[in-house]
Amino acid sequence: MRDNTSTSSSRASSPTQLEATEKMKQVKTRLQLVDLAGSECVGMSGVTGAALRETSFINRSLSALADVLGAIAEQRSHVPYRNSKLTHLLQDSIGGDAKLLVMLCISPDQKYLTESVQSLGFGTRARQVQRGQVKKKNFPVPSKAK
Repeated sequence: MRDNTSTSSSRASSPTQLEATEKMKQVKTRLQLVDLAGSECVGMSGVTGAALRETSFINRSLSALADVLGAIAEQRSHVPYRNSKLTHLLQDSIGGDAKLLVMLCISPDQKYLTESVQSLGFGTRARQVQRGQVKKKNFPVPSKAK
């Protein structure tokens, strides 16, 4: 027969302690999914007007992203995150304790060989970024007002 008077448990002994323990287990995370649209070759697309202007902005943003990835890969003291709105917004996802995944879409068609090779070059630069182990951070979550 078991003695039920002793309550030894690995759980917190009161609801207040249990609530505090549960709060410490919560981790603050952010997931950003960004479709970078790819480099636009003006000669191939034949765009004009507003579309040409947008193409120019896309190419500048991708160039700035490549510069940031290069600076991180070379472990330069200055990383130019502020050279583009894109890199400034993605700063938390690119550097620090973040994990970064770059997916490339390339075409096997000979017609798109130049763009595919440029995309693979971008991916190669992104792959050269070496960072230390991602550290798990537990942030205390503010308690809800009762």
